[in-house]
Amino acid sequence: MKSISPLRYRWPFPAKLFFYLLTVATLLAPIPFVFFKPGVPDNVAAGIIKVNDVKNYPVNGKLFITSILVTNPDSPVFGAETIVNWALGPHVVLPRDTVYPPIQPAKQINRDSRSEMRSSQVTSTAAALRYLGYEIQELYYVSDIRDYSNAKNQLEVGDFIMEIDGKKISEIEEIRTSYQDKKIGDSLLISVDRENQSGEIERKSFEVKLVENQELPASDGEGRPAIGILVGTTARFPIDVDFNISGVGGPSAGLIFAIGIIEKLTQEDLLRGRSVAGTGAISASGRVGGIGGIEEKMIGASRIGATVFLAPAVNCPDMRHIPEGLKVIPVSTLAEAVAALRAPENFKHPTCPNW
Repeated sequence: MKSISPLRYRWPFPAKLFFYLLTVATLLAPIPFVFFKPGVPDNVAAGIIKVNDVKNYPVNGKLFITSILVTNPDSPVFGAETIVNWALGPHVVLPRDTVYPPIQPAKQINRDSRSEMRSSQVTSTAAALRYLGYEIQELYYVSDIRDYSNAKNQLEVGDFIMEIDGKKISEIEEIRTSYQDKKIGDSLLISVDRENQSGEIERKSFEVKLVENQELPASDGEGRPAIGILVGTTARFPIDVDFNISGVGGPSAGLIFAIGIIEKLTQEDLLRGRSVAGTGAISASGRVGGIGGIEEKMIGASRIGATVFLAPAVNCPDMRHIPEGLKVIPVSTLAEAVAALRAPENFKHPTCPNW
């Protein structure tokens, strides 16, 4: 008795070739995504921070800044890469527009990232020296003016922002909050110090209208007001601190930079032979700010052998998966971070509410 096979439809060769080429084209086509994965931490105790002309104390341990590797804004990403990165961990695949502002060219994004790194070096130095009791004069300057800004042809790159609407600016956050209750089209009176052709500093004031922020659009569809400038931070310090680092952008190394400066300038042994890593932006007053990619940074720290990880407390909701063997300590200020390192090994540190 013969068995009966089910009917099978046989695709003609042109149809097979078409679908084969379509699959290949889909896998090789560039798509608007970016990849995140853990970077290799850098040990700031191994020559990255140099404090000049004052006594330095030896560092007993390792102190790592952590980073993430992110696809460059102008680098193409292909369908096959996306599938591989989705399948492999610990990689994150996100739409490009959620990471990079859609209207900003790649050169501008990279320039802004480098500017944030330079500012973090200044604010970390200010925070560390203030913690140690030094007097610091911090200054905020215009580092870039967007093409869509009403400040164009009024403010200049290099202007020091001294007052807004008659209020003296003493912290960088005060620039952002100066227009939080205003609307697009409202005016700010911005007073700046500018060096003239004779090398003298002159105070100049300009009425600048707020424009719609084209880089951070509001989720509710309504435009957010903005001055349309990028602000950098500098200061006059009583001690000269240099940073020997390249290829890393953004503000997230600030907390660890500040701890590294304190370690070099004080005899107290905070690391006690441990491998400590961490992340967090820092203000000149010592407040620790949130950052992105924190889980990838914890993975990078664990891979390098760190046992303690200092993290911004505001990132608690983002920390759901802690690598085994890594003690994560959330902190809100530089003083809290130093106190955490100073605590004995068996000390019960505060944890995040969601743990």
